[in-house]
Amino acid sequence: MSDFKNEYERVKPKVNLWFKRIYIICFNVYAWFWLYRQIFIRHSNNFEDYLLWGFMTFGMYYFVLDNDDVFFKTKK
Repeated sequence: MSDFKNEYERVKPKVNLWFKRIYIICFNVYAWFWLYRQIFIRHSNNFEDYLLWGFMTFGMYYFVLDNDDVFFKTKK
């Protein structure tokens, strides 16, 4: 049973890291699609929607900058 636990503890950080990366990529794709849709498809001029988009997007960027582990780093 300890082999499973050791393997689990070894793989868990890698899986979590990949889920973080996939989440960040999906978030960015959807956030920029939403902005494109609001401007060019719906022709929205409601400032509150854009304000909420800004807070949400900048909050995500702060999350990404606060977590150094999500960046792809080359080993020297």
